[in-house]
Amino acid sequence: MSKTALVVDNDFFFVEFLSELLESREYKVIKAYDGKEGITKIEDENIDLMFADIIMPKIDGTELIKFARMKYPENCFAIVAVSGTIIERIDTLTSIGADYYIAKGPMEKMAVNISELIDKIENNTFNKSEIAEIIESGNLFPRREAVDLLDSIRFHKAIIECVGFGIVNIDFDTKIIGINSCAIDILNKTTIELLNRPVTDIFSPEDKSKFINTVKNFVKNNESNETSFTTIINSKKIRVVITLLTVENKVVGLILALEDCDKWEEQA
Repeated sequence: MSKTALVVDNDFFFVEFLSELLESREYKVIKAYDGKEGITKIEDENIDLMFADIIMPKIDGTELIKFARMKYPENCFAIVAVSGTIIERIDTLTSIGADYYIAKGPMEKMAVNISELIDKIENNTFNKSEIAEIIESGNLFPRREAVDLLDSIRFHKAIIECVGFGIVNIDFDTKIIGINSCAIDILNKTTIELLNRPVTDIFSPEDKSKFINTVKNFVKNNESNETSFTTIINSKKIRVVITLLTVENKVVGLILALEDCDKWEEQA
């Protein structure tokens, strides 16, 4: 019986390379080009093996892997993290949660390494230990540019976690692609219940239409950088501030800031 492999990477050519290799080993291959699409495939397909790039737009590989681990806490499929920045994040690899880590390199070398790894997985001889095992595909050495990039990403993620109110990142199709811990506490939901779900699901039936009409008027009038309304979530009075998310002057989604009004009133 053939097995199913999920390949998630925003590099089209790498997805094709890995898909051809897996198909030559009689795997049915499911393709996804960012973590958001990867989550959809995990929920729609029965996966036996997943390869995921760590750095991707929207939902990155780290969040995708955490999602898979939370969704299948007892019996998750084998997960292989693949990245061109493996060595630069060697100190934090174990927190990502993959079973194996493959450093991107020359395709010929990677093909050999990946085939050997799949042999181990299929023969149940790979070791799920707390020590991250890195499979090299060339000479590994830290690059200053990659280290600086990762430091910048970690810094900005830390800011989002420490702002003191909930942050929800909404994609252009109104689905949630990012959420900080404060928003999770306010909504009293898990990451699995929130990621890649319609943002309207966080509101009561009465307030769904209020949110939709507020966004429609906001986008149509475009008279300010933000708009807001007040709602009740889990018996708490929450102020929802809506801001358009723009990249290079192009609207790509929305940012919701969730402020617990009761909390600020108590502190005052």
